[in-house]
Amino acid sequence: MASNRAVLKEKRPQIATQGHYGDLEVIRIDVRARTATFQVKNTNYEETVPLSTIRPLTEEDTGKFWNMLVDDLMRVLRVEGYYPAFVKGYEVETGEDSTGDPALYITILVSPEQKYSQATVSRWNSFSNVLLDRLIGLRLQRYPYVRIGEKRRGK
Repeated sequence: MASNRAVLKEKRPQIATQGHYGDLEVIRIDVRARTATFQVKNTNYEETVPLSTIRPLTEEDTGKFWNMLVDDLMRVLRVEGYYPAFVKGYEVETGEDSTGDPALYITILVSPEQKYSQATVSRWNSFSNVLLDRLIGLRLQRYPYVRIGEKRRGK
């Protein structure tokens, strides 16, 4: 049986937000303004709401939404000169923290080395703190946690 899957546009994250109903798709996230712009599916109606009011509807949408948000934040950090050369990538995961509350886990991927100097670890901590401060400032519905991990081949 033939599939038209390749013809379909990539599905944007479906969300819910106060005062709006229907099929809402996030089309833009602006971490500087702390907003997300959504479009009602199959219409031209767009509206911008605070990030703190957004709730993704499914696990797939949750992953897409948080990846969009972290991608925009990393873009802003690059523009502002905070994005260090040692960052080789990042991974975004959602889940629960040790208390059962919703959490956002961001792992900053760095090059693996045999031995890390104190200066290197200090730079990692500084960047982690900048990232965490920005995420907390967005007043999201998930508490953010920032970790450091080594980038492995094939990732």
